[in-house]
Amino acid sequence: MPDLLKLAAILALIILLLRLRWNLGLVLLLAAATTGLLFGLAGNGVQDPAATAWNLVRAAAGAAVAPLTLRLVAIVLLITFLGEMLRSTLQMEGLIRSLGNLFADARYLLALMPMLIGMLPMVGGAMFSAPMVDEASRDLDVSRERRTFLNYWFRHALEPVFPLYPSLVLAAGLMDVSVQTLTVSQWPLFGAALVGGLLFGLVGVRRTLAPDGNRPGHKDTLTLLARSIWPIVVVLALSVLLGLDLILALLATVIALTVVHRLGPARLWSLARKTPLGTVPIIVGAMVFRQVLETSLAVEAISASLSGLGIPLALIVFGIPMIAGLLTGLLVAALAIGLPIVLPLCGPDAVAVGYGFLAYAGGFAGMMLSPVHLCLSLTRVYFKAEWGGIYQRLVPAAVLLALAAGIVLLTK
Repeated sequence: MPDLLKLAAILALIILLLRLRWNLGLVLLLAAATTGLLFGLAGNGVQDPAATAWNLVRAAAGAAVAPLTLRLVAIVLLITFLGEMLRSTLQMEGLIRSLGNLFADARYLLALMPMLIGMLPMVGGAMFSAPMVDEASRDLDVSRERRTFLNYWFRHALEPVFPLYPSLVLAAGLMDVSVQTLTVSQWPLFGAALVGGLLFGLVGVRRTLAPDGNRPGHKDTLTLLARSIWPIVVVLALSVLLGLDLILALLATVIALTVVHRLGPARLWSLARKTPLGTVPIIVGAMVFRQVLETSLAVEAISASLSGLGIPLALIVFGIPMIAGLLTGLLVAALAIGLPIVLPLCGPDAVAVGYGFLAYAGGFAGMMLSPVHLCLSLTRVYFKAEWGGIYQRLVPAAVLLALAAGIVLLTK
């Protein structure tokens, strides 16, 4: 079987199983097994079925318990637990209320509210900010489609740079760089997302000032803001500014929140039981898939086949994660599927040469355009918006992401 046909078969298997609503972690494990069986595993040079199966099991088991995999799992569990703590202690509610009081111009709230909710990664999180955007736009001449775009786009604008997103943590692990390094390198993508949201969402909306009658004074508002935002500031300051290991930064913040809010063992256990664990098998599956791709003969074979077709490497690096994002509607899935395939084609340091940025941008653009993305579909239903009007804004905003990625690659 030709090598590209083998790759197509693996991607088709992933798509089929995801369409059948199989767990992505399990799908990636099956994809890894299929890769090993189709391409064979390097090692002792023997390629009989028994040897291949044994090498496959060894590679998968080694990747599942590797220090990098365990580290990523620990970070994601701490992030999700911190998110539950912030919701339970009403930190996020106070943050939103304080910023709502600070900005008199309602247009800013259309972007700020979903962006703030986006600081807490959660499935379908756009539904938390949709009522806020609806309320803030009540006196503005904003169409249903524009409201949908604003709520959805700004909900995810921070995803390329905010270190509490599991997708960023996973990408850093797959690219073999620290979360801090990846966060710093991807600010142009956040800038492009911000410009796209403003350009295709807020330009043309008239300025409207909210009445000052019931708004608290600036001192009270700033006090509430400080009380609400400090856990997020602590994580960012410790990990990004001071360079402390992200696990230690998250642990310190969790301990500080526990002390400040006097959370006892029963309350902490209750929060731990509510913490979603769905991302953990995805991380394990992605790392196993990457290991099998590296151990097998797949990367060399695919690289040679693509080179023979004359397809530009940049198009491959951007396109495969984008297609995965379009099909799954999840950035963590787009990166888990796409990065293990494209990164080995990019050389030893994909981040330094700009290909890591390009791959992430492809997955991000694909996710944002995907009609199966839960945030997009739920927001559209909430605002009763039409798909055509939404995509008139989504498509040019996504093109801006692709242009930013191309510019970064050319300047490296």
